[in-house]
Amino acid sequence: MLKRIKKKHKENIDKTKKVVKLDTLKNLKIAYIPYNELLKEGFFAGLGWAFGVTIGFVILSTLLVLFLKFLGGLPLIGNWIADIIEVTQEQLIRRTPLIRNY
Repeated sequence: MLKRIKKKHKENIDKTKKVVKLDTLKNLKIAYIPYNELLKEGFFAGLGWAFGVTIGFVILSTLLVLFLKFLGGLPLIGNWIADIIEVTQEQLIRRTPLIRNY
């Protein structure tokens, strides 16, 4: 059984080698892409992605702020942020050593 599987597998590999040649793949630009082209393409794709994410975040945050402003301001969020700032300042005062000037 194992010999038949190996023989069949070997036949499939031989058929694939006959059909697909490296020159054909180079002409299709599937297998061979120069590294400098790949680097440039990846760099510009990353810049485009970052720009898109930034613009999307600006648009969504602007819409959120306008919606909350339409509802009558940010009293709940303002109090929550004020509490966070208060606790942070208390922690900083506790952890900062006192420096005395003599």
